[in-house]
Amino acid sequence: MIYIKLFTLSFGTCSAETLQQAWTTALSRNHTLAASQYKEQSAQHQVAAAEANYFPKVTLETGYLRTEYEPAAKLSIPSLPFLQGAALPFAQDSAYYGGVTISAPVFTSGKISSGVAAAKAMADASLAHTNLTRSELKLAIAQSYIAVLRAEHAVVVATSYSSAVSRHASDVQALFAHGYVAKHDLLATQVALANAQQLGLQANNALELTRAAYNRWMGRPYQQPVELQDVSEASLRDSGMDLPSLLQSANAQRPELQELSKQSEAYQQQASSVRAGHLPQIGVSGGYSKLENKYLAEDKGWWVGVVMKWNLFDAGLVRHQASELAANAQAVAEVAQDTRERIALQVRQSWLSHQEANARMQLVDKAVEQADESLALARERYRSGLGPNSEVLDAEASRLQACSNRDNAVYDRELSRLQLQYAAGSL
Repeated sequence: MIYIKLFTLSFGTCSAETLQQAWTTALSRNHTLAASQYKEQSAQHQVAAAEANYFPKVTLETGYLRTEYEPAAKLSIPSLPFLQGAALPFAQDSAYYGGVTISAPVFTSGKISSGVAAAKAMADASLAHTNLTRSELKLAIAQSYIAVLRAEHAVVVATSYSSAVSRHASDVQALFAHGYVAKHDLLATQVALANAQQLGLQANNALELTRAAYNRWMGRPYQQPVELQDVSEASLRDSGMDLPSLLQSANAQRPELQELSKQSEAYQQQASSVRAGHLPQIGVSGGYSKLENKYLAEDKGWWVGVVMKWNLFDAGLVRHQASELAANAQAVAEVAQDTRERIALQVRQSWLSHQEANARMQLVDKAVEQADESLALARERYRSGLGPNSEVLDAEASRLQACSNRDNAVYDRELSRLQLQYAAGSL
């Protein structure tokens, strides 16, 4: 019999879902994370598109041309008056044409390189945003996971409280039947039992709500049973990092700061790329073309050329566009500084909350032990006629509160640990 019990317990522990498994399942089907990952892919394609400007472009062009009259040149040669007013055709009134052109940039004054750098910075910002989304989702999933565990223990505590009050009510009923206690004690105990049963109903309803919310993260039917692995002592151990180390970690690893930094860099590079439009742009082109023309000795052939473009005056268009991008970069830098200050406050608050949770853990077990002793003493005093019934009911309520405080301290500590990891950028 003992073997069967141990086997069942072991099997139940192995089948219970861990927090890591919950993260894996929930993140694999989360639409918000998937959208962020698609945006990350889009940014990578933008990088490839910007780098493509370095390479030659090949263009094929063909068509058919039809004119109202056959193109001709008027002849006017004073020494040959008989040709005065004559027309000499130099092209057909209808012709096919086509050609292949290869063009490549030679010198763009940094326009292409700055554009590539801007695209890479935006890709890095998109990656940081994906990491931020993943961290936020992991924290939200962990909160739902812990909420289920907290609700399960609340049901256990409420059931224990209801059972204890029920046993006490039975004792009071027996004493009342023998005339040892007043009816007031019986009525007060029955009211306490009704309240305990109501507390149990509320705890069970809260458990079903938290399980439904958890199943939504998992993409499962809301009514599907949930079995989670409870918080272990190993997970409750402190990381050992002090506040300065946590602040340093947050400045280096928080995805928000990385995203904003890369966005600012991207705007700066875009501004440099736009400013390069005011500088010379040199390219080379060549190709092979054919024009159907019976008047030409050769209507096809190879050609090559060098092109320089220099925008000397545009009424300030490029300057204003570059200034706009530079202002956006400065605006993002200001947001980054504000975010850095907000993160420092968040780290400090999370660290203090974790310290408080650790301190509470040193007290709750002792409080439960004392509540058990107080309840046993109150029951004994009541049975001996030395204490009132209200003392027992108060002791039962105190024990309920002590057990709730103990469970809340355990899960508050675990949640504060995860929040501290999130604040430090390591979740």
